[in-house]
Amino acid sequence: MSMFIVPITPLSINTEVKPNTSLNETAASGFQDIFQDIITQAKETQEVANQDSIKLAMGQTDDLHTIMINAEKAAIALELTVQVTSKAINAYNEIMRMQF
Repeated sequence: MSMFIVPITPLSINTEVKPNTSLNETAASGFQDIFQDIITQAKETQEVANQDSIKLAMGQTDDLHTIMINAEKAAIALELTVQVTSKAINAYNEIMRMQF
């Protein structure tokens, strides 16, 4: 019996380097883009979950399976956003404690 494991798809992150930019500008822009993508995806999944909840409450759908999946996606996206924010703040605090 063989089992096929579906690979996890990576986040769609824009990592292209723009010409005539310094390394610091590129790093700051890259981090900003990644963080903005995470926030945008969290907002989108939350909006889908909210719409599903409204449809369920109004009796316009009976697809509970999809509604639960979308609600979990929204919860996981929120948790990812909180974790990334926490790690970024911790990294910033660690850099600020460094002595040069």
